[in-house]
Amino acid sequence: MPSAPRPSTRLEFPYLDGLRGLAALAVVVYHAYLFTGVTGTGPTQIPWLRPIIGWGYLGVPVFIVLSGYVLMLPVMTRFDRYRIPGGFWKYIWRRARRIIPPYWAALVLFALMIRFIPVLHNPGGTQWDTKLPMGWGTFLTHFFLVHDFFPQYIGKIAGPMWSVAVEWQIYFLMPLVILPLWRLIGGWATTSGLVLIGMWMGSESKYSWMHPWFVGLFAVGMLAAEITVRARDAHASGTLRIRTKPRWQEGAFIVVLLLGIAVLFFSHRDYYQHQTWPSEVVTGVFTGVLLTWLGRSAVTGHHTWLARFFAWRPFVLAGLVSYSVYLFHSPLLGFGNLLLLPFGFSPKLQFLLMIVVVVPLTLGVCVGMWWLVERNFLNRRQQHARAEVNGNGPIPDVEPMQPESASASR
Repeated sequence: MPSAPRPSTRLEFPYLDGLRGLAALAVVVYHAYLFTGVTGTGPTQIPWLRPIIGWGYLGVPVFIVLSGYVLMLPVMTRFDRYRIPGGFWKYIWRRARRIIPPYWAALVLFALMIRFIPVLHNPGGTQWDTKLPMGWGTFLTHFFLVHDFFPQYIGKIAGPMWSVAVEWQIYFLMPLVILPLWRLIGGWATTSGLVLIGMWMGSESKYSWMHPWFVGLFAVGMLAAEITVRARDAHASGTLRIRTKPRWQEGAFIVVLLLGIAVLFFSHRDYYQHQTWPSEVVTGVFTGVLLTWLGRSAVTGHHTWLARFFAWRPFVLAGLVSYSVYLFHSPLLGFGNLLLLPFGFSPKLQFLLMIVVVVPLTLGVCVGMWWLVERNFLNRRQQHARAEVNGNGPIPDVEPMQPESASASR
């Protein structure tokens, strides 16, 4: 059995990029469905697609859990655990440098498009109308990443930007609230408490447009990272508890759990697709369980079939550009639908053209924006991932890296 990386090293899991990339693609297809035709065309005219495509919004809670996971890894691999490497302000600077420049680039680009392209600033009876109008209040709240505080602004310009604002605010909560609670009452109690508070706020519709349950899902990712690193340390010291069950049973448990969730969601689809907080919480908790299983297996030298699947080079490549895809895709899909609308295609043909023409063109533009903007702000882990994608060798399940040579990846 391969030995685990020594406890002083930072861990990186390349398969996380693949999972992130698949989540981003699910969101893109979901939005292509929503933007097809006039408002409501997809759900009403092509309802047989909704049971599958209609779950694409669940890519967002997957992103949140992944963020908690990758940001907790460097915290857990320090000797003074539960403290941010480099201190609070360096941490905020690293997060700001990684997240904000591509975000501002997308915001300015789409604000200019809305201002100067008539079809984008005149309501036309499509889903794009929900992103209008764009005034100074809309632009400035988006610019300062506080638009999620205002229901009248949160969904404007580019819909997915609301979750960037929520995640940006969670970045502050991690060192100021979540980690102090972690040191005081432990990870399990902190995570459970935050998840329950989020569920209560969701059920009572208290600030539900801000998705307060995402704080708890972020903590779920943090807890999964803590369990992973503790398993690595126990394995390295030879104190990891001996397994009494065949390892395949763990994979079978994950599959059965996923199938159970799928049956639950599909049997009550109308409820979960309209009341999103329960499905987002369940998806987030399942993602935490999945990351725990993949991480524990990787650090103890067991290469799971699912880790190899997520580490497939095209998926890792999609994960590398996933932030640009997430930022730039939505208005481009809306624009593409508006350009097709005058031709009067049937709903099925309109959606087919969205998938085979507009989506590939949109992804091409997103990759172009990654090359123009985002690649200049990659952290060291992502620079390493880029080199892996460009290389010819296999992409590993887990990589040890010195803490000072890597910073958390999105």
